[in-house]
Amino acid sequence: MNTKNLKLEKIEDFFKEKIKLNPNNLEANFNLARIYKEKGEHKKAKLLYERVIKIEPKNSSAYNNLANIYKQTGEFNKAIKLYKKVILINPAHVNAHFNLGNTLNQVGHFTKAIKEFKKVFELQPLNLENLYIWSDLDPKILNLNFKKKIIFLMSNKKILKKDLAYGNFLLAKYEYKNKNFEKELKYFLKAHQNYYEEKRLFFDKATNYWLDYLPNNKDLLEIEMPEIENEIKPIFIIGIPRCGSTIVEKVIASGKRYLPIGEECGVISSTVGELILTQKSLKKNVSILKNEIDKKYKNLNLIKQNRNTVFTDKTLENFFFLPLIKIIYPNAKVINCRRNAVSSVISIIKNNLTEVPWAHNLDNIFSYMDIYYKKIDLYKKKYPNFIYDLNFENFQNNPEKEARKVMKFCELDWDKKCLKFYKRTDLISFTSSHRQIRKPIYKPTMDRQQAYRNLLYKYEKKYNWFK
Repeated sequence: MNTKNLKLEKIEDFFKEKIKLNPNNLEANFNLARIYKEKGEHKKAKLLYERVIKIEPKNSSAYNNLANIYKQTGEFNKAIKLYKKVILINPAHVNAHFNLGNTLNQVGHFTKAIKEFKKVFELQPLNLENLYIWSDLDPKILNLNFKKKIIFLMSNKKILKKDLAYGNFLLAKYEYKNKNFEKELKYFLKAHQNYYEEKRLFFDKATNYWLDYLPNNKDLLEIEMPEIENEIKPIFIIGIPRCGSTIVEKVIASGKRYLPIGEECGVISSTVGELILTQKSLKKNVSILKNEIDKKYKNLNLIKQNRNTVFTDKTLENFFFLPLIKIIYPNAKVINCRRNAVSSVISIIKNNLTEVPWAHNLDNIFSYMDIYYKKIDLYKKKYPNFIYDLNFENFQNNPEKEARKVMKFCELDWDKKCLKFYKRTDLISFTSSHRQIRKPIYKPTMDRQQAYRNLLYKYEKKYNWFK
């Protein structure tokens, strides 16, 4: 158990004791709920927030936090109702309007979402993250007057570094609209620098983990042992962020079987990471790892006893763990989504992948991609029938042809509904691709490739794959 968890346990015991003495202690119930939420114990957190609401029926913070849990667990309709309840109690509750807007955006109610983002701007104009999301839904606002407004807001001394980052993201989008690609790239890089500085303490350590420690972890690299007999058949989708993986996952899941979707659940990476922190040997603990990973998948309802053994896990960084995956899930299918390298780099820069530490610096982006290409080349040779290489540009140009191939590889029946995934209202994505799953697959545009390539020429000399 790490230091953070130990501290949480002590605080948890403190509030539990307070509740024993007085079950209606509002502060103790509220704070204990927050702890359970942080630990991922959502059922316990829900019960406590509901108790807080019974004690204080107009506690807007409890309603908002409860809504956040429902949103996190994919119960969007319940979350929406609760956010609306918060606003009914307190019409000026900025977080509730913002959270409601984001949730409506994710489920495809774009017009309603814009209404909430407009309200947030009225209440909190310095919240430039709000404007950033709003501009995605309504690009018409990216005009010259809007640019001047953003620059004015960024000059405010009270502005947070995070919102300063989003201000630069907005200015970049304005320059893109006007085809000023060099200015666009400069603003994006400035935005990422702002964002990295905001989280430097965490990002420095995390970047080192992904770019140095994990790729060179001998224990993981040298893990060689017999495959474990296992009926579970996960479909792992791996690759670089912005490689089309979200759409591919939705296509696979929309066939006759309507597979459970893990999206970016991070089950394997988090479980392996926890073991690494304890400095225990991976080789000696494979069975323990397997049981813990199975348990987490079951908790996410991806594995259902006697009902379902096939599901998707679109945690892209799982390519680091392919030797382990091959041992514990020998019947798994692995789909490697890849796209044009220039498109990958530019798309990562243009999208604020908030919690991805290496994605906020060009040198780090290229280092990570270099690790990815080398690992994939190695594992494709080592496990030739285990990994399916999917070119996303080909997938976009010939959706049915390529989708049929993928379904065949996954040993799933082809169904025309696979390409009608955008009609499914139950399909939700937490990624920056959530709007793309609301429309049919569209053909790629390569017209601006050269403009960006000219700005990134120094990397072309260093990396052979950047061609």
